[in-house]
Amino acid sequence: MSTIWLDVTTTLSWQRPAVGVVRVEAECAKSALSGKAGNLPIRFCAFNRDTGFFEIAAADLKGALERIDGVEHAKPNSPQTPGSPASAPQKAPLVERLKQLTLRLCSRLPSRYSSRLLHFAMSRKAGILEMIHGLRLIKHALQSLALSLIRRRAQPAPQQAIVQPVTALARAEPPFKAGDVYISLGLDWNDKDLPQLRQLKRKLGLRVLLCCYDVIPVKAPQLCAGDVAPFFSNYFSNLAEAADKVVCISRCSERDLLGLLDTLGAPVPETSVITLGSDLPRPVKKQPEIDRPYILFVSTIERRKNHEVLYRAYTRLLDAGVTDLPLMVFVGMSGWGISELLNDLRLDERIKGHIEMRTNVTDEELNGLYGNALFTVYPSLYEGWGLPVAESLAHGKFCLSSDAASLPEVGGEFVEYLDPLSVPAWAERILFYARHPEELARKEQVIATRYVAPSWSDTARSIFDKAHELANQSAPTSESRNPSQKAPEHHQ
Repeated sequence: MSTIWLDVTTTLSWQRPAVGVVRVEAECAKSALSGKAGNLPIRFCAFNRDTGFFEIAAADLKGALERIDGVEHAKPNSPQTPGSPASAPQKAPLVERLKQLTLRLCSRLPSRYSSRLLHFAMSRKAGILEMIHGLRLIKHALQSLALSLIRRRAQPAPQQAIVQPVTALARAEPPFKAGDVYISLGLDWNDKDLPQLRQLKRKLGLRVLLCCYDVIPVKAPQLCAGDVAPFFSNYFSNLAEAADKVVCISRCSERDLLGLLDTLGAPVPETSVITLGSDLPRPVKKQPEIDRPYILFVSTIERRKNHEVLYRAYTRLLDAGVTDLPLMVFVGMSGWGISELLNDLRLDERIKGHIEMRTNVTDEELNGLYGNALFTVYPSLYEGWGLPVAESLAHGKFCLSSDAASLPEVGGEFVEYLDPLSVPAWAERILFYARHPEELARKEQVIATRYVAPSWSDTARSIFDKAHELANQSAPTSESRNPSQKAPEHHQ
């Protein structure tokens, strides 16, 4: 019987509340642990660049999920290499720590310097990873040499010295077998070696299901950190080579992916569209400590999310003499390209007391923030999906959203859409809804009676159903279609 393997590398190494990609992987892992993955056995694995793929025990995965959910007794839990003690203190992987350090440094630099630093880091990422791997091998060799010296001192000298060659860290045998299905939904461009996965697929007869969230780094590189288009073009080519099937999180992302693969001349695996859930997993136990009406914007604080247009809209209204503005609450971690915005928010006396930032918000707190907001805003310049729009609707809250990319797919008729670059439009509509509670009540009534919120269990079921389809194929699909052939569309 085939086994489904869910890769949880991203979940195991994540040290903050779940966002975006992390939430997709984590919620699917929860569904698998609860036995909602269908009639095939499901097991968990992770990837380490030094030792390859290895199995993860359910108990270790549960601990990581509890940590992400903010359960107090949970302890940090990083991917374990085979044979390492589960009880040892764990830290985030070195690559992740270096990435976070670089982002923190860039957020404190002027944009002309931060963009250069990010370009330098991204353009040399492969070399940096190889250097880290080399340093690990040197460390391993030195440890082996020290152990050998200790043993030699403790034993009688041998009659003939035998020189042992220094060898690289041995890769563990992967836990997969022929006919198994491997699923990866995480931060694969950071965490995985897709060419190696492709080799395993061919060697073992493995079937591979991967995910495309968006192709923004190639389609709109100006919205990303540094010159990342070449790196991600290579990543998507490798994804197409490795995958038997790719699930996309919106029709927009699917169109973008197929167009990109055609441009790159890459193989075109089968694609289909899934719908992401919008239910937050923990109930509200306490109310957020905000004692005045507020508008909510949930998003990583980075250039692409377009917090700038809200800042400009508020200063426009304040300059016009408006004094009854609700508080604007930004919820999310700081990302890249926002040093000038952060300086403006800190130094501009006009918006003191009108815009507030919150980080490290738990799901419990986020539930409360959604539930008590007047309404939400989402002015993003480009999205593969737009999860906070769906979460807003799931909480019965009206949303003013950008009309870019996939966002109309998310909100449908229940959301009002604006040009993400029009400061006057955002200023006018924010003020309108802040001053017309009866109109907000009407919008919320429509949402309450007609909107059906997708659940994460539905998302997981859809993904595992596609894995079952792969498992039921008579033979692994080692050959992809010609790039000129259009991929069939299987929309949920």
